Amino acid sequence: MTVRELTRFAVGGLWRQKVRTALTLVGVTVGTCAMAFSLALGLGMRAFIDTEFQSRDDFWRVVVHVDEPPADPKDAPPEKIAVRGDVSDARKERLSEALLDRYAATRQRKPPVPLTPEKVAAIAALPDVAEVRTYRSADGRVTAPGSDKPASAFTVSGALTDVQSRLLAGRLPEPGAKEIVVSELVLYDLGRGDDSDLERAIGLPVRLEVGGIRNAPPLALARALTGHLPGDDLTAAQLAVLEKVVGSLPAKLDAFDLTPAERLELQKLFTAKRDDDERPAASGATVADEFRVCGVVRVLTREDRKKLGPLTPWEVTRANVFLAPDTGGALFAKLPWTKEGAYYAADVRVRPGGDLPAAVAAIEGMGFRTFSAAKWFTSAKREVTLIAMGLNLFALIALFVAAVGITNTLVTSVVERTAEIGILRAIGATRAQIQGMFLTEGTFIGLLGSALGLALARALAVPADVWVQGIMQSQMEGETLHSTTIFVFPLWLWLASVAFAVLLTTAAAYYPARRAARIHPIEALRYG
Repeated sequence: MTVRELTRFAVGGLWRQKVRTALTLVGVTVGTCAMAFSLALGLGMRAFIDTEFQSRDDFWRVVVHVDEPPADPKDAPPEKIAVRGDVSDARKERLSEALLDRYAATRQRKPPVPLTPEKVAAIAALPDVAEVRTYRSADGRVTAPGSDKPASAFTVSGALTDVQSRLLAGRLPEPGAKEIVVSELVLYDLGRGDDSDLERAIGLPVRLEVGGIRNAPPLALARALTGHLPGDDLTAAQLAVLEKVVGSLPAKLDAFDLTPAERLELQKLFTAKRDDDERPAASGATVADEFRVCGVVRVLTREDRKKLGPLTPWEVTRANVFLAPDTGGALFAKLPWTKEGAYYAADVRVRPGGDLPAAVAAIEGMGFRTFSAAKWFTSAKREVTLIAMGLNLFALIALFVAAVGITNTLVTSVVERTAEIGILRAIGATRAQIQGMFLTEGTFIGLLGSALGLALARALAVPADVWVQGIMQSQMEGETLHSTTIFVFPLWLWLASVAFAVLLTTAAAYYPARRAARIHPIEALRYG
């Protein structure tokens, strides 16, 4: 018998059992559809994670922090942590630890690996690192000619490209120029709140003071006199008077009704040496310089802040006075806690498409702590992969159920077609040809069922794609999806689905095919 004849007999056998064949075909179609649909969804979700993460600037950013060491008793003067009195050993240990923590809370501890300019340069030299941004920041105060009150101004020095889009007037500072950018709120506090003042403020001479503004002697004296920190209520004239009083107070102690012992104690307080290791929050050290306003930026609204990513530098979002890196660096370098040149953090920008995990690993290998989207990305892809594997498992179960149906169909077919098998053997069909005929039936069901299943999966993906993207877009909080689809059907998925379905259905037909091939022709004819 020829291959054509065997194929015709195989198709004819399936056609004579229309209902049973149709039900088996439905099983293969549903199983293939489920498998292709789940695979396409898994591939699409992984592609979705890649696109949504990697298409955003924040994904390629790594925030580097220094780890502050625990307090060491060797760093504290013995008299600061000495426990006086007759106390038990256990209580002495507790009190000593508490005294050490209290002393260390006001002191600037040096990290095991400081983020020095040399370390920043080493990070910038890593493969795929495009830029490293560092910032200096501190509380500040701006005074201007003709303004009754100074303006409180948190000041930052560093890369200001993120501020460019917020400019209302003017430009960003030129390198090396003694220029600053102020927010519209600073101008408003300086008494220049009209719209026309935005342009007129360009070129305005101002005095900027940064450092421990709130702990500086003038405000400390104001707090002592009023019982609260004046803050924005303090006028420029009052500030000048307070500074004058603070400067002349040590020489005017004789004017107070004090005993010699009391006067001596106050003199000790005035002449106490300032500790350069004081934390910025505890120090009252300040430095000042003269600048000209070169730009005005708008303040961030609540809606603007909601759109900021977790890796956006907090210094830039909080600040309302901005200095160029070189000019600001020279000013901040005069403060005692920045005189050694080390930074508290750095904003590392990795080249888009680069090896982000490798850059993170290299930075952590230098002894620094990092915060980036790499861990979120890995976690998200792992979760999507696990979900996809679960869906694929259910799809495989559906296909195996269909395979059982094929086996049942062909076993029944063998019984019903015993006489036909005997006739075929009697006219010269070999066992191999009989076995091939039934295997062909399984292959045919696999081909047709997989083709229908793939077509059904692709058709179902269209409305499902719209539905899933709508849900995701509603959870993006105003951001735009960069992905165009949640389902991906690459060529290999089509080919693999067909090949797997055909292989499975052919394997399911193997037992009935062997059983048919072993039927003796005389017994088959007698059965008929």
